[in-house]
Amino acid sequence: MTRAQLNLVLLLLLLVTAGPLAADAPSLAQVQAIMPQTQAIAEVEEIPGVVAVTGQDGALGYAYTTGSLAPISAYSGKPVNTLVGVNTEGVVSGVKILDHQEPILVIGVSQADLDDFTHQFVGKRIDDRIRVGAQGREGYVGIDGITGATITTMVITSSINKASAQLAPLFSTQAGNGPGGATGPAAAGDQLDWTVLWLERSLELWVLSLALLLLLVILFFQDWLVRHNALFHRVRVAYLLFTVFFIGFYCSAQLSVINLLAFFHSLASGFSWDTLLIEPLIFVLWAFVAVSILLWGRGVYCGWLCPFGAAQDLISKLANRLGFEGYRLPNMLHERLWAIKYFILIALVGLSLDSMVTAAKLAEVEPFKTTFILRFDRSPVFVAYAVGLLALSALNSKFYCKYLCPLGAGLSFVTGFRVFDWLRRRSECGKPCESCEHQCQIAAIKPTGEINDRECHYCLECQVTYWDEYRCPPMVEQRKKRERRAAKAAPQVIAVDS
Repeated sequence: MTRAQLNLVLLLLLLVTAGPLAADAPSLAQVQAIMPQTQAIAEVEEIPGVVAVTGQDGALGYAYTTGSLAPISAYSGKPVNTLVGVNTEGVVSGVKILDHQEPILVIGVSQADLDDFTHQFVGKRIDDRIRVGAQGREGYVGIDGITGATITTMVITSSINKASAQLAPLFSTQAGNGPGGATGPAAAGDQLDWTVLWLERSLELWVLSLALLLLLVILFFQDWLVRHNALFHRVRVAYLLFTVFFIGFYCSAQLSVINLLAFFHSLASGFSWDTLLIEPLIFVLWAFVAVSILLWGRGVYCGWLCPFGAAQDLISKLANRLGFEGYRLPNMLHERLWAIKYFILIALVGLSLDSMVTAAKLAEVEPFKTTFILRFDRSPVFVAYAVGLLALSALNSKFYCKYLCPLGAGLSFVTGFRVFDWLRRRSECGKPCESCEHQCQIAAIKPTGEINDRECHYCLECQVTYWDEYRCPPMVEQRKKRERRAAKAAPQVIAVDS
């Protein structure tokens, strides 16, 4: 293990040992922000973290924070602390997000969007089974989520449901003054209802599962497929198109370095499968990546399943078809630029130790949110950055992937432990033959012929060349020898004049 790898592992261990965010009972000023008539608050002994709220004319109800009563890890791996006010009838009178570490809420979601979302809880009862996107579903009270922040809004909703259920004893002691049996319906808030989400996205899951199965077939039979040049390239282009439009734009299932950081934070704040399972397609993709990276390395994801990488690859192929050969940086400069993405990754890990919000700002180096989650519906500077990187790939193939992607850098650390080494090489590779090196779009083949597995995207183009009798010099020589032997063995036809 290199020094850089060791340092990164130590930083990740620090993440695991970092404690979760603590949240106390709300203060008077906080309660007044959602219940303006409040004059005094007093802690409720029966339920620590809940305060009784009084005004000029007497009791107004109760207030609590979900961070105290129902901390559920969100996308960042840490809870979203939400303040909730409930009147004496058990009806929500105000909701406000106090603090969070959610990347999507930092950049990409406006305060107006957050206010519109939280305002939907006002008027709902504490025994209502509130759920994002459940409008018209029997037994649920549906509310709208926030585009691009599905997980976060679902976690906030579940936290409020779970915390509200704990207030039921306060109302059951007030005869005729609140809901009877509130613990029954609201008990569903104790766990994130991920099973419903998996059922709702069953079609997408089936399509994705079949696509992943097809990719496994491609990998296991790669030696046969790459010998059929035209067939291989049709299959590859079709798969890249599927990745861009189905996985990327339709499903918004682009993986991110924030996923990695959030996973380690979730270990620190109380790991829960429920938080991971509420995004089915992301979960399935990460599960596949975890397996494939140990078998073949990180290149399988980067070369086949990353929507932004696939989009760059397709643009590069189209540019080549149109006659643009592209420009390759000098090898010395290229190898120096490789280091940028590793520096970005280390910086992200370090910043996330202090705040995921701060890390999320640097994580905007990833154009994924702009492209596939918000679909270019954000400020011009972010759109220009994402479009610029896509356009740049026409001149220098997969520029972002090679030099800037912290996710690829993070995945590369595990590549050294891969089981299979199925990319074939010959003794002539590098010396004297450099055909594959010049064709590799990632420039992951060293001048000496070895493949840099940490940078390789497993596109299999070098394997196409490896078996090509007209491009690979050793194969060309074998073909010519075979043709000469065939020519000598062929019967000689002697023309006879009549």
